[in-house]
Amino acid sequence: MGMWIVRCPLGFSTTYTNEFSELLELRAAELDRHYRQAHTELLSGLSSLHDAVDSALSKDGVQTALNLSRGLAELAECNAHLSAMVDNLDSARTDLTNRQEIEPRDPLIHRERFFSLIDFDLLYHDLVSCGAALPRRVFWDEVVSAIRSGGTQGALRLLESQLKDVQTSLGTYICSVGAMRHLPLEELPQTLHDTSLSVSALVIGLIQFLASCTYVSLICGRAMSLYEEEHSTVAA
Repeated sequence: MGMWIVRCPLGFSTTYTNEFSELLELRAAELDRHYRQAHTELLSGLSSLHDAVDSALSKDGVQTALNLSRGLAELAECNAHLSAMVDNLDSARTDLTNRQEIEPRDPLIHRERFFSLIDFDLLYHDLVSCGAALPRRVFWDEVVSAIRSGGTQGALRLLESQLKDVQTSLGTYICSVGAMRHLPLEELPQTLHDTSLSVSALVIGLIQFLASCTYVSLICGRAMSLYEEEHSTVAA
């Protein structure tokens, strides 16, 4: 529970399974795959664009065009994986809504009430003490707020919103770089190199998603543990 971050965002149980849980675990595995590929394509794309700066400085127009094309293609692949992640999270929210209507006693539904039993300040202190949290509660408070107000669904909405923000920034950046294809070779290096703020927004956006997903996974795992403790006591 809460161990493989993007692979286990809902804090799946290690003591039980059912068809619904298996479905969401498969969906989470896909989310993890798309995240890793989106991250790889983003870094590859940015590296290719930096290669374009270097080749332009060397006055190699042919190689510059190739590097630009490769970088834009890799960024487009990143965007496709981000879209798949947004769809994945939206489907998970729909599944949880439908399951609540069909089987409100399902562990992934019934454990929702255990969020209210978590001491979030103490949990954050524990995370900080072992170097597992960012300082000054960065990203932590918005995750806690989303879970307090909307439970698992609120957490998934937050993650989905973060990904959409990254996509918006990425789409703008792709258009901006694409428009640079027609710049004179002498102007391209400085113009492309001056996009560092846009690049930083993309990288930090994915870091925010990963950090938030880490916190969501941990909190959902804690709620599942509380659920399991109560039910093991009742069974005993």
